Amino acid sequence: MPGDMHVDGHLTALGWTLFALYLVAAALSFRAASVCRAQPQDHEAALGRVWNWLGVILTALGINKPFDLQTRLIELGRHVARQADLSPSLPGLHLLFFLAFILLFLALVELVVFRFHVPIGRYVVQLPWAATGCASVCIYIVVRAANIDSVDQALGMDWETSHFLWLLEAGGLICVITQALNYLRIPS
Repeated sequence: MPGDMHVDGHLTALGWTLFALYLVAAALSFRAASVCRAQPQDHEAALGRVWNWLGVILTALGINKPFDLQTRLIELGRHVARQADLSPSLPGLHLLFFLAFILLFLALVELVVFRFHVPIGRYVVQLPWAATGCASVCIYIVVRAANIDSVDQALGMDWETSHFLWLLEAGGLICVITQALNYLRIPS
């Protein structure tokens, strides 16, 4: 199966499938959060915040699937670079953009974990499938970010030719869905 999620600016069947997986995973995460909030134990409320944040993040990533905002941002950056006559230094700019993306991504994780006191350690122990799924989706995002023209080659990789990179994303979403369904099934 080809790994293209967009062809001529439109989602392929694979892209729509992943869009649906994101929305199902987000809906189940929100449902798990509401179940946690209904529990009298304080540690369940903390776990509910994790599920809630996971739902928010998965919703945003799912909505991004049809809009492909990162590609539009990359195209805007290329246009600005050409207008500023920075074309000869594009590989360096791509690497700088990739590093800025990684720093922004880490800052977002830090904000969620430290600012909102999300109990990540408890989350990993109590919900290992969801944690594995989150890690898988994060790895997919970082690898896709490295695919910007010459960044992956500068790092000594060529992920663009992989037709199965989408399995990392889909597998992660299925792990989150499985954990949420299992969590909802367990009697309190």
